[in-house]
Order: sequence, then C-alpha cells, then structure tokens
Amino acid sequence: MSDSNMEAFQERLDRMSAIFSDIVSHAEEQSLTRCPYRNRFDLCTALFRCRNQLPVADGDPEDLACGHDGTFDYRTAWESNPRAVQKTRERIVRIKRDAERRRRGRRGKTDDR
Repeated sequence: MSDSNMEAFQERLDRMSAIFSDIVSHAEEQSLTRCPYRNRFDLCTALFRCRNQLPVADGDPEDLACGHDGTFDYRTAWESNPRAVQKTRERIVRIKRDAERRRRGRRGKTDDR
C-alpha cells in the first residue's frame, strides 16, 4: 500500500475505534443501572420470578413488563432475604480464612492472626 492509502486506512480505523469505544462506554454505563433481562420493548425476559415484574395490561397474558426504573441496583431484586445473604458472605470469608490457616499449618508455618 502507498503512504496515502495507509494514511486513509489508518484514519478509517481510528474513526471506527472512536465509534466502537463510544458504544462500549454507553453499554458499560447502562449495565450499572439497567436490568439485563429487560428487552427493547420493556418486557421482562427472565425465566424466574422477580419483584419488578408487572403484568402487561393489553397483551399476551404470558408477557410481563419490567418495572425496573433504573434508579436502583436491580441485583438486590432477587435477594429474598438480604440478612441471609450477608450472613452467607460472612460465612464464606470465615471458611476461606480457616482453610488458609489449615494450609499454613500443614506446611509447618504458624499463623500469627
């Protein structure tokens, strides 16, 4: 390729990179607040029950609308018992810590903690 063709090619690549980088940035931003099970028609596509599912007034009775409004972290919608979730997380930390202590003990090292 000649230098002018390479420059034109590089300009096109740079433009495409800018376009795709904008798309990725927008998708990352939306992923923090938009429910991943909400489709472009605002219907819920989840195959499980969620507290944000709403019946559709005029449509297929099987369809459920996504009631998520984007103002909260949708991931907590599936936690039926938040205290149990926190308790489980703490238990996992304890189990990992205890396992690490046992591994150190087998190697003949002492744990100062």
